[in-house]
Amino acid sequence: MPNPATTRYLVTGDVTARHFPGWIRAHAAKLGLELHRLDLSDRGLELEGSGPPEMLEALALACSLGPAGVLVDRVIRAPGAQVGG
Repeated sequence: MPNPATTRYLVTGDVTARHFPGWIRAHAAKLGLELHRLDLSDRGLELEGSGPPEMLEALALACSLGPAGVLVDRVIRAPGAQVGG
């Protein structure tokens, strides 16, 4: 079984809806991921999470689709350091 990984994401577009961070937290929890950071900046919504690599990929896909009222342009991923390895 691979070691958990850490990934940083930048979600750009119309991502300022108040419910979007909570939506991301809920989806991360369903995928068994741990979120370390979730901040709105002038660049977009920035987050960092760790867990199984395939679940981090699933979170990127979920963020790209977003909930109603959120228009995501791009999800940029930057792999972080391996955790526990």
